[in-house]
Amino acid sequence: MVLLAVVALVLVGMYGGVSFSPGQATDGQTPTADVTGGLQRAAPLMGFPVVIPAGLPDTWNPSSFSFTDKAAATSDKPPALRAGWLTEQGRFITVIQSDGVVAEILAAEVGTVSPPTGTEQVGDAEWTVTSGRRDEVVWLRTVGDVTFLITGTASREDFRALAVAVDGAG
Repeated sequence: MVLLAVVALVLVGMYGGVSFSPGQATDGQTPTADVTGGLQRAAPLMGFPVVIPAGLPDTWNPSSFSFTDKAAATSDKPPALRAGWLTEQGRFITVIQSDGVVAEILAAEVGTVSPPTGTEQVGDAEWTVTSGRRDEVVWLRTVGDVTFLITGTASREDFRALAVAVDGAG
């Protein structure tokens, strides 16, 4: 049994499942995702016009992409595209696009939503500001049948940059 445990630990260590850093934590690899490609490939499955944010800062690392298409959607999980980045300051920011019911989108994507705390004017667009789970900031805007949420821990300036990228691409 001891021999099996030693072999298992060696294999896990060889394949990066465990790290040992006495004294302090070390930086790991930043996840990377093909956000633009994911949005392009998912667009035909969504049933609404998908916006691909344009003109984002080069220093942002595309770090996540997922979607729930119409076929898999439920009232608890409406159809939605989620694209996320890690900003230069190491903060996360995500844009979510959906043509579902706004209350269902908010519940599914950001959990408990607080009442609006204000608005942000970005160009000609007005975004409603609130907060979601983990005290993350949430900006909300509906254009036609599509609702956009911007959420994360990024700075106000980064939220504005993503809002401009979403509005400029639409």
